[in-house]
Amino acid sequence: MSKISLKGITKKYGKFYAVDHINLEVKVGEFLTLLGPSGCGKTTTLRMIAGLEEPTSGELSSDDRVLYSKEKGVYIPPEQRNLGFMFQSYALWPHMTVTKNITLGLQSKKLAAKEIKARVIDVLEKVQLSGFENRFPSELSGGQQQRVALARMIAAKSDIFLMDEPLSNLDSMLRVDMRSELKHLHNDLKSTTVYVTHDQVEALTLSDRIVVMNEGKIAQIDTPEVIYKKPASLFVAKFVGSPAINLIQGTIERDGNRYYLENADVKIELPDVSKLNMNNKEVIAGVRAEDITVSDSTNTNNSQEFYVYSVLPGGSETILSIRRGKIELLVKLSGFTNIKVNDKLGISIIPEKISLFDTETENLIF
Repeated sequence: MSKISLKGITKKYGKFYAVDHINLEVKVGEFLTLLGPSGCGKTTTLRMIAGLEEPTSGELSSDDRVLYSKEKGVYIPPEQRNLGFMFQSYALWPHMTVTKNITLGLQSKKLAAKEIKARVIDVLEKVQLSGFENRFPSELSGGQQQRVALARMIAAKSDIFLMDEPLSNLDSMLRVDMRSELKHLHNDLKSTTVYVTHDQVEALTLSDRIVVMNEGKIAQIDTPEVIYKKPASLFVAKFVGSPAINLIQGTIERDGNRYYLENADVKIELPDVSKLNMNNKEVIAGVRAEDITVSDSTNTNNSQEFYVYSVLPGGSETILSIRRGKIELLVKLSGFTNIKVNDKLGISIIPEKISLFDTETENLIF
């Protein structure tokens, strides 16, 4: 297993920065996900690690081996980096059987036939495709094709696995199944993995750490829990989480020993921000949909009356859209509910669940 280091890695197309001087270290055995919208630079970053794209500047290394350095004049081609790459399209040869697709790369390494056969048996068992050795890709489902591509990568016994949106072509049920398989395989193999996706659910469920990217730069690097609960900026807060985070703009007011966010429509108690000296400061409060409590009464502390604009049941959960004046909030409830459109509800928010963002920089301040 290996670690990966990126120092000042940049990729320019003319004057456009696809990747803008990023610094990143992928730890040994870590499952790290590059997450962000289309065009943010995540796939370009992955392709530079693989050697399929040459950076404009910076240095890229695996352990103590420099793979690319503009300053040192080093560029190691992809086939010499000992990396396994899994493409979005799976890149299976349609005229070859499952076995041939897996062994083609192994044969080029001139491994003994006995060793190749043993590896095929082992990897097909790992991806639950034993008995499919002689089938062609056209005879397999999308999920099975994805497993063959995964088996091919595992069989090569590469130091590092690179995956570029490998689940994006699968339907929603298969994606859930394959997330479980990838999680189990990573736990089993302990492989250093860099995974690219725009799907925040994939990132949250699979990753040890997440790198959120935006416009070629790193917006935040942290564990899934921190990314979700304490996003470093409004961009991260809005991009990660389903349903979207609730954002309420207002002014911080002090009442005795308590602090509140106030605007024309709501007054929401905040955590103790006395150390930040933010009295009368305009901020944006962020609160997740599951951190809002609803009741049929407004006679409790920190509770205000909203009316129900829509009810969206989804089986395991129900999403309410509730309104008060110009404020609209999303609330996540477990299971089904008897709440109906136009019902009036009391809502309350635990102050400690609220994040505060600067209105000018849009960065997290509490």
